[in-house]
Amino acid sequence: MKKSIVSLAVLGAALALSACETVTLAPAGPYAVGAGSGATLSRAWSDFTPISGLKKVRMLSIDGPLLNRLYLSEGLVTGDYIVQPTNRREATTPIYDASMSVTEQVEFVANSVTAMSYERVATSGVRPVQVNGQRGVRFDIEAATKEGLVIKGLGQAVKADEKLYVAIYIAPGEHYFAESRAAAEATMDSVTF
Repeated sequence: MKKSIVSLAVLGAALALSACETVTLAPAGPYAVGAGSGATLSRAWSDFTPISGLKKVRMLSIDGPLLNRLYLSEGLVTGDYIVQPTNRREATTPIYDASMSVTEQVEFVANSVTAMSYERVATSGVRPVQVNGQRGVRFDIEAATKEGLVIKGLGQAVKADEKLYVAIYIAPGEHYFAESRAAAEATMDSVTF
């Protein structure tokens, strides 16, 4: 029996270590998002993409995904999505359509944040942004966790070559949002298509 407990403990430790190996370092500098798109990271991030289950979106974090997240999409085409909802019974997956207006693109991003299990998602301060020679929009996001923690964020949508490139930065409003905002915005500014 003692051998079985030790074997289970070793197996559990091996599984835990193998799960940790899927999170990799994304060092400062050029970062490939996919399908010809990328960004320049002004500092090192951890790349949680392999364990996120996302297909055309990268998920980065500095302090861990509960404390801050930066999502970077490759070019989205009609039928693509940013995230699958965590609770399939209560939410639907927001699907991108190339015919969306700028206002609908902002709503698409907000609905995608809702699909991440955030509540009371609101956008404000929609403003023009120039990224890699293309015009797009950047906007503020505010939401809350089910427990009531205030979440702040930034969203960005830039359309180039009939594809939509989305960036979303979210973090608790109390400390973490301001702490990593400059690094997130620098990355959002540097997106390439």
